[in-house]
Amino acid sequence: MPSIKELQAGLISGRWTSVDLVEMYLERINQFSRYNAMIFVKDRESLLSEAASLDKERASWGIYSASPSSEDLLATPQGGVEGKKLHGIPIIVKDNICTSDMPTTAGALALKGAESGFDAEIVRKLRNAGAIILGKSNLTEMANFVDTHHTWGWSYMGGQTMNGISGSFHASGSSSGSACAVALGICPCSIGTETHGSIICPSVEQGIVGIKPSRGLCSNAGIIPISTSFDTAGPMGRTVEDVAVVLEALSNSDEKFSDLNAYSIKGTRAGVALKCIQEISDNDSAHVVYNLMKLVGELHTLGCTPVHEILEDKILSKLPHINHKSISALEKALNEDYYYLNKCEFKDGLADILTKFHNVPSNVRDLASLIAFNREHPEALNLMTKKQETLIESNDTNGIADTKYKPSLERVTASSKSVIDHIFKDGFDFLVTAFIGPDGPAIYDLAVMSGSPIITIPLGRFPDVPSYRTFFGFTNCPGVGYGLILIAKHGNDHKLLCYAKQIENMLQG
Repeated sequence: MPSIKELQAGLISGRWTSVDLVEMYLERINQFSRYNAMIFVKDRESLLSEAASLDKERASWGIYSASPSSEDLLATPQGGVEGKKLHGIPIIVKDNICTSDMPTTAGALALKGAESGFDAEIVRKLRNAGAIILGKSNLTEMANFVDTHHTWGWSYMGGQTMNGISGSFHASGSSSGSACAVALGICPCSIGTETHGSIICPSVEQGIVGIKPSRGLCSNAGIIPISTSFDTAGPMGRTVEDVAVVLEALSNSDEKFSDLNAYSIKGTRAGVALKCIQEISDNDSAHVVYNLMKLVGELHTLGCTPVHEILEDKILSKLPHINHKSISALEKALNEDYYYLNKCEFKDGLADILTKFHNVPSNVRDLASLIAFNREHPEALNLMTKKQETLIESNDTNGIADTKYKPSLERVTASSKSVIDHIFKDGFDFLVTAFIGPDGPAIYDLAVMSGSPIITIPLGRFPDVPSYRTFFGFTNCPGVGYGLILIAKHGNDHKLLCYAKQIENMLQG
């Protein structure tokens, strides 16, 4: 499938129109409907009308060229293409992201037909960049915040999302449909959200690129939240270049993320998470370790120096205020606080956004009424569990007014930031590890808590008879992807994208 840059080149050359692209992607959505990647697709007539309007606007710029150059793609006649690199490009957004022209349900029966009446800030930015919002992708219901054992990729509104590269039930989550849509080629790029793994994990398992940006780089306004402290939206695409172009449109920064030549990987030092690699090896995934270590060895060809330890546990000896003997022990201790914080913030955040909705047919406007609705409509709950324990536990808190809330928030943010900051102070430009299944390594979890940017690049797919660790134990997963993970210091998203692009080129070369 063509990249965003290739799609734009075709639009500028007149090889195709935005109407043609909408028609093509609608056909593919229909072709792959059995994968349950989508919850809503905007009506055809409205989409074609919007696309035709954008085609007319593009024609007015007068920059059509039979062989558009990179300069054409960045031209700025009358305020034209610059800032509108997504002009006429169809995009899909996760169904916990509010759109003024489609319902927003987070996959829940209780929110069926719910209309926000407004666009999330990131949707406003996408539209300003010229993107066409095709529809809303499926997700693990309520971004996987219904019950601890809720099925990955399942929602009442969308059904069970399938893996876009293997056709199995291993779609991961919670941005399951966003990953599936890209993997199937029913859109060039999609938008997911992440609190802890919800962009990276499905991107890994479905063989695409996904980036969790630095916390605060993209606005969370108008997104049904889990945690106001830890949530972030981010793009998911087939290539690093695609996610960079979309992140540039989404972000609150003026930085030109699409310029992937801005920073060279040459002369950098990459910290290799050996402890994580040992954990993967212990899980009988030797081929993952082999491919990761092969790639690490090839970093020298790019002028990057891989350092085969990131001092994961030794670092703690330099941080006496953290009373834990290992990174894993620290991560487990912080996780208890972390999920408690999520529950407090979810209670308040859900009520805050639902009270702003223009119309909610069920009249569910807060967590208590959502729980009551699910009890009255047992068909709303996942068939595998029939439970909503996470919702109940969240409702049992006093929200952010809970007495333990502030000390817990300070503990999680300060401790995770201390570890990640210290790693980068030791002279590393980025960290390298691998990710398999829904369980990230401890260093990944701390990076998430600290708000660091994280990107995944496809590294391989499981052969016919492997096993890997899932939420429920070991299971076979032929054809499911595993990925390379790169982590950078908070705010270094542009550098991370540049390094990732150069590694992606090496992998594809």
